[in-house]
Amino acid sequence: MGALLSWWLLLEVLGLVGLPCAARLFGQASAYSYAFSKILSIVSITYVAWLLGHVGVAYGSALRVAVIVFALGNVVLAWRDRGTLRQWLGRGGWKELLWADAWWTAAFLFFAWQRALHPHIVDQEKYMDFAFFNTLIRTEQMPPEDPWMSGLTFNYYYFGYLMNANLARLLPVPSPISYNLCVATLGGLVFAQLSAIGWHLTQRHILALLTGAFGVLLGNLDGLWQVLEKGQFVDMDYFRSTRIVGRDATINEFPYFTVIHGDLHPHLSVMPITILLIGWLLLRRPWSDVAIRGVTTVGELVRILALGLVFGAMVATSPWELPVGLMVTFLLLQRELPLKPLLAWPRLRAGLIALGILVVGYVAFLPFYFHFQAPQGGVGFKFATTKLHEFLTVFGALLVFPGWYLARHLSERPLVQRYGQLLAAVLALAIAVGVLTGKAVMILMAVFVVAALWVAYTTETAETRAPVLLVLSAAVALLACELVYIKDPYGERLYRMNTVFKLYLQSWFLLAIASPWCASRLWEVGQSWIRSIRVAPAVATLLVAATACYPVGVTATRLKYLDRGLTLDGNFYLRRDHPDDFAAIEWIRANVRGLPVILEASGNPYSYYARFSSNTGLPTVMGWANHEGLWRSHEPAVEARRREVSTIYAAATLEEVQPLLERYRVKYIVVGELERRDFKPESLEKFRQLRVAFSQGRTTVYER
Repeated sequence: MGALLSWWLLLEVLGLVGLPCAARLFGQASAYSYAFSKILSIVSITYVAWLLGHVGVAYGSALRVAVIVFALGNVVLAWRDRGTLRQWLGRGGWKELLWADAWWTAAFLFFAWQRALHPHIVDQEKYMDFAFFNTLIRTEQMPPEDPWMSGLTFNYYYFGYLMNANLARLLPVPSPISYNLCVATLGGLVFAQLSAIGWHLTQRHILALLTGAFGVLLGNLDGLWQVLEKGQFVDMDYFRSTRIVGRDATINEFPYFTVIHGDLHPHLSVMPITILLIGWLLLRRPWSDVAIRGVTTVGELVRILALGLVFGAMVATSPWELPVGLMVTFLLLQRELPLKPLLAWPRLRAGLIALGILVVGYVAFLPFYFHFQAPQGGVGFKFATTKLHEFLTVFGALLVFPGWYLARHLSERPLVQRYGQLLAAVLALAIAVGVLTGKAVMILMAVFVVAALWVAYTTETAETRAPVLLVLSAAVALLACELVYIKDPYGERLYRMNTVFKLYLQSWFLLAIASPWCASRLWEVGQSWIRSIRVAPAVATLLVAATACYPVGVTATRLKYLDRGLTLDGNFYLRRDHPDDFAAIEWIRANVRGLPVILEASGNPYSYYARFSSNTGLPTVMGWANHEGLWRSHEPAVEARRREVSTIYAAATLEEVQPLLERYRVKYIVVGELERRDFKPESLEKFRQLRVAFSQGRTTVYER
């Protein structure tokens, strides 16, 4: 409880300290800017510390300097804007702050409770995440050393891991607990930010909460199908709901799953940054003049540069955000402009500003790109055959209100009224042909693209155009998944796995923001029609009930099989199932400083291998070779290291492996349950010549 409270207080302080900066950048002090001040503070502090680390400042010192600089900068801004801040608080701004904090706190505590139901940092790719997390807590240099390939630097996008590690470094909370608190923090931030966006767009509390719920609290329709199949909520297969499209050939995660699953991957860490970008661009006041007149003041230039930094942080955290992020940036920057003339100078200028934001983001993170080599790249073209029922299982609930809204507006157009029946018949025929040929999703999303573009620029004003442009962006992204894919190292069978995975997640957020807004507009338009007044809330209620089946079922299942008290200790399983290894890991955490190299057995991914490097952050000669091969384009050195680790353990004498131990600068050697299982006892006897640093039961740590 103490760790939970101190963590919450840290985030509160970061939010309040960062409010003057957020108010300046967002154009005004408000609950809206406050909702984004926490992630803005985290990104800003991490960036300054990271940059100082790259010019040779020890990272611990760099982080302290960054915190002080950021705090002092906000003190200066608060003093300069004291009149505005005092006026806002006097008008009831403090009540808005309390409401914003209540939403954030409730979501944070909810996700902390979810992690306490299943806190173990061991399944799926958590060992990878925990290794990065622990190494970044220990490191004093930038770029950091790869925990699974000692002596080399990270060749992975690690900025999100660094943000999370910085939070852990600011508090004396053990990493197995702080890891889970980071997951809960990300979920809480996403909910609070989305709810703020929902309030900004609709001015209704219920729709604001619905925006947050659609975004990160509710699931897809597979939860409903599972309940109907089994006749109960418990024993729900929570993993099945993320493998809908193509059944294991793609990944269809949605934000609620991503958070409760607890892999602290880039696609989770980037969520609040992406929503920060969208939320900032949804404001008209800072950007309307930029779109119409260009950048004409120092304040506008500062905002563009700051937006570029946020964009750069987003891409450095997860490069998969770049295409959709750039599209959304351009569309929202030019939303003040009419569609015609299409190539008018103001629209071209908006495009140049969007490209400028991209360039600023790239330049700001040049030290990262200097050391990062993408394992593969390029765009492939291939018509996909996503089945319509699979696609609607994932996105059906989020498409109801946008589809309804677009259809209602289009039905009022003279052309549609004149040829409505013919157009409906053609559309139905096209979808039917699409179902037979496997192209129904492609046709459906193409219709959404055309409809959203038409409605955005024929019926909406600049003030109401933005949410429709988010629908357009989501439709373009989902259509792209049917036509193209980003090449990665996963091979032919899984060629579109990551493309669908990442673009579906981004589209989920765009539709989660747009859907409640569309519902509110349908409500307003239908005030004179009693049936619409009843239908829209009824549909919303049904959608919430259907999509709530997944979180309710997963939670009920976890409660049913809970065999211990609630805990946020991610190492609970180690203490229970591997007590000797756990004792050795605890000894290392308490007694070993810096990043000396530790040797342990190397084996299959998604397993107990690499448990010491993952749980301590100490670099090992070779962790999961499968993952290192993916990150490093299957360099021969990866397989060579894996063999050499086996050679060291299997050798008869210590003398014959001394050159390898020297080459990799091995300081500690682990002989535990995995090493005793994989290698002969007589081969392990040679390590008795070394000093025993720690020993308990079947686990011994030797020191060279």
